[in-house]
Amino acid sequence: MKNRQSIKKDYFYRQYEQILINHGVPDNCRKYYRKHVEHWGRFLKARRSTVSEGGKQGVRKTQSEKNKEMREHLESWIIELSGYPEITDWHLRQNIDAVKLAHREMRGEKWALECDWGELVGNALYSAADEGKIESPVNIEEIIHQAAKKGLGAERANLVGRMVSQMRVSHYAYRTETSYREWLERFLLWGDPNGGEPTEGEAKRFLGDLAIRDDIAQSTQKQGVNALGYLFKKVMGIENPDFSDFIRARKKRRIPVVLSKDEVKTLLSVSSGFTGLMFKLMYGSGLRLMECMRLRVKDIDFANGLLLVREGKGGKDRRTPLPESLIPELQSHLEQIKLIYQEDREAGIAGVWLPHALSKKMKHASEEWIWFWLFPSPRLSLDPRSKEIRRHHSNENTPQKAIKVAARKANIHKRVSCHVLRHSFATHLLEDGRDIRTVQELLGHFDVKTTEIYTHVMNKQAGGVSSPLDDLL
Repeated sequence: MKNRQSIKKDYFYRQYEQILINHGVPDNCRKYYRKHVEHWGRFLKARRSTVSEGGKQGVRKTQSEKNKEMREHLESWIIELSGYPEITDWHLRQNIDAVKLAHREMRGEKWALECDWGELVGNALYSAADEGKIESPVNIEEIIHQAAKKGLGAERANLVGRMVSQMRVSHYAYRTETSYREWLERFLLWGDPNGGEPTEGEAKRFLGDLAIRDDIAQSTQKQGVNALGYLFKKVMGIENPDFSDFIRARKKRRIPVVLSKDEVKTLLSVSSGFTGLMFKLMYGSGLRLMECMRLRVKDIDFANGLLLVREGKGGKDRRTPLPESLIPELQSHLEQIKLIYQEDREAGIAGVWLPHALSKKMKHASEEWIWFWLFPSPRLSLDPRSKEIRRHHSNENTPQKAIKVAARKANIHKRVSCHVLRHSFATHLLEDGRDIRTVQELLGHFDVKTTEIYTHVMNKQAGGVSSPLDDLL
């Protein structure tokens, strides 16, 4: 006779099976969805056990605290998954989708309903690509073979190969290639996997379905639009593809989280080492996380007190102030990483990755000190395109995890991320009376309207309107 726990488990998976059917998960995939949920359950049980052993006994958590804790557990699980060498892009997506269907669609839990699942998937794939976890073979025939293994017919699998080939001719970044390829495969599998070339109408229905069924963020849907727009225009030869009337994801206007100057000071005081220096640069120079990760030795201009950001968002270069107070620490840091550089050269390790065709024009540049990463990875890794063993820059998961630990140490009760340091950089400059156009240039914003959001944050912090309660007390 089954015990109570077994009965509950059986009932859960019967319900889950129905959810999978309702959401069109193919028969041959359902057993894997169940395995993913079981793996997530074991991970969650272990995490909760660890937290309860280290936490305070008898303290009742609020619902808000429980929701936040679940999101943190989920992010940690995804980070763990992306660290497995056998996990590919579609494995990551399938794992996350399995958990989403269990918590959001089946159980309707508040944290899962509020969670931006599209952003989670994007971050997971973005992170995995940096470590070479997402496989994008050099050989186009292998890309076509992999697309066919995922269930695409010959014509549609060939279309994936055609798009990747065109992107490589145009020198698109590796991240963009893997992202667009993943979007195309998702779109083609959504429709008829054995069909011919897709139509614009099919693409619009797919994009609309993302907004209705998957409830994705507008930014995530925009990635899909860009990928499919490239397909129709550059690969299929349709000069002006019509994506004018599909159902768009609802734009969520969010005020950015900003730290006060005292909070930034406290946060930096409890941070040290490589990550501490990263945080100081992100705040002191207004860098995005990946802009900081991709810095090279040559990008530091000590003589003019500038930091050169190469190929930031939108492929643009810009200059931003180098904090004078950081110069001694940076010079000491350069001495430390030069030892790593010298060890690599003595060991005959391949030089660092260089953008576009630079490695062909300047054959030995990748082995030169000036091209070495400012924040090199502590371990060597496989270059996903050349298949050479070389040293990449540090993985962005390292500062992302470190800043959460630092925020807890600093007793800051806000949702602190690396990007919050950039928000704080902009807000503090405006509070100090800097011109908004100058701040726009320093941040690398295409449109000043993007920068104007910080004026709203600044006004609220400055107390533009006082509460009537203060007049009574």
